[in-house]
Amino acid sequence: MLSKIRNKSKGWIAYLIIGLITIPFAFFGIQQYIGNSSNSIIASVDGEEILLTTYYKRLNLEQRNLQQQFGSNYSSEVDASLRQMLIDGMIQEKLLENYADSIELVTLDEEVRALIQSNELFQVEGVFSEERYNQLLRLNNHTPLSYEIAQAGLMKQDQLKRNLVHSAFLTSQQIKKLKALAGQQRYASFIVLNTEKYKDQMSVTQDQVTEYFDTNQSSFVEPPKIKVKYVELSLDDIEEQEESDKETLRNLYDEDKELFTNPEQRSAQHILVDAKELAESLLEEIQQGADFSELARIHSIDTSTKDSGGNLGYFERDIMVPEFDKAVFEMSIGELSEVVETDYGYHIIRLTEIQPENIKSFEESREQLASLHQKKAAQLKLYSLQEELGNLAYEDPLDLVAEQLDLELETSEYFSRTSKEYEDKFVVAAYSDLVLNEGENSDVIELGQDRFVVLNLADQIPERQKTLDEVKIQITDILKTIGAKKLIDDLATKISASLSNGENSKTEALIAENELEWSEPNWISRNSELPLNMTSMIFKMTKPSPGESAYSSNSLNDNITIVIGLKDVRVSEEIVDESIADGYLNEELNELFINLIKELKDSAEIKVYSELL
Repeated sequence: MLSKIRNKSKGWIAYLIIGLITIPFAFFGIQQYIGNSSNSIIASVDGEEILLTTYYKRLNLEQRNLQQQFGSNYSSEVDASLRQMLIDGMIQEKLLENYADSIELVTLDEEVRALIQSNELFQVEGVFSEERYNQLLRLNNHTPLSYEIAQAGLMKQDQLKRNLVHSAFLTSQQIKKLKALAGQQRYASFIVLNTEKYKDQMSVTQDQVTEYFDTNQSSFVEPPKIKVKYVELSLDDIEEQEESDKETLRNLYDEDKELFTNPEQRSAQHILVDAKELAESLLEEIQQGADFSELARIHSIDTSTKDSGGNLGYFERDIMVPEFDKAVFEMSIGELSEVVETDYGYHIIRLTEIQPENIKSFEESREQLASLHQKKAAQLKLYSLQEELGNLAYEDPLDLVAEQLDLELETSEYFSRTSKEYEDKFVVAAYSDLVLNEGENSDVIELGQDRFVVLNLADQIPERQKTLDEVKIQITDILKTIGAKKLIDDLATKISASLSNGENSKTEALIAENELEWSEPNWISRNSELPLNMTSMIFKMTKPSPGESAYSSNSLNDNITIVIGLKDVRVSEEIVDESIADGYLNEELNELFINLIKELKDSAEIKVYSELL
């Protein structure tokens, strides 16, 4: 069910899913969080309790997911945000559950059971398996009753969503106005001003640098860094195996015969055009005897093949787009296709040759087989050594592990938690509790295919305040940028004001003096991809009066300011995306949901034991 909801989620529905209705399916390591707590609840909503165990089960799962996604960027700040978001979500879930009960939403046992039986997790060969269902629940610390109660709660919330959907609508007049707004185009041009052009004009004194440093010392802190010792085990460390005999190679050949099979390939010509009528006309000419290659040279819009008469060369199945691929692999040599439509346009295809599937003989494949055997033998030995590495590292110091396995003990440079100098997995392992705080060897970390590493803390440097001498150049550059930004902001304001006042000669002088230039004016739609988010700026401007222009200056970031000239506004005659009304309605539903949650919170008695987060 959850996967289906995610696939369909739009606007507020997605908002609801995140942290509100997820029932985790794998829980680990809870006791480390709650073992010493005398309080069994973490929050209550109108007297109904949210259990501490339930909170930490979800927290543990989400921490693991985020740590995998964020890698070395997973920090204490991220973890703190996650904890707060999770308890907020569980409170909202409880609010919705209570609200659903108050309006007497009912979920029948038969509905819950039907939902569970449709879940692919509990199916074997497409059929619900009671044995698999009970097994998975046991593995994940659920009873059938607790899981079914949770699913019933989710179904009630789904009913709430449907009720909200039916409570929002748009009139035909509103939809018409939305489409007009969505299809609006604006005739505009712009000037881009960048601080890089003016920084050299700025002068900065030593007093200014010192003052900036004294005021912003927290911005010039070097984060804590660590150095680790590590041993790496890879396929390159495995000695070459003995020569394999014929029988071994023969068995390998029989087991992996598909590796020595050359699939069927076909060669074809095509003519690609962008109009169906033209394609049908060319097809008729070819059927009446016209030269296919010549027509391809004249009409095909595929510039990579037209000069060779549309020749595509040999290709296997599933190389071309599906419609093209299907047509080619259903044709006979010399056969001409009907017009085939793809995302690229309209094709006429002629199949010129077929190379059938063929299998290389054992003797032809012998060298490849020997190499394959060596690689497989080396990988088997590698995985055996990996297991041995893990066992040794669990018991022995890393230098002894390196000696026993005849591996080099290496030492990293100092690196921070956000370092990109080493692989993310390496950095995450180095900053794990096991290595950083407990001083133990890490688990065996797989850095990539056939590469494994174990590491241990060698040294660490605490956070430190950088000195003024270290950051003098950086601060000078910052101050020059700040000065240049003020200069371009003032210049943009002057240009915009002089244009708005009709002082064209003054404007031209400012533009010429500063070597600026306008972009070419153009009609811009809402989905036009202009740099620097300028499309949004252009559509925020007030529509000018007929025959006049509007101007504005806009600071985009710390380095760029733009001047926009808006000449005209029109509604495009092109067909507007029909989903625009649905998108707007989703936003309305999002607002309805947010307001519902706010009202429920305002009227509820909520207690949170923040010290347990």
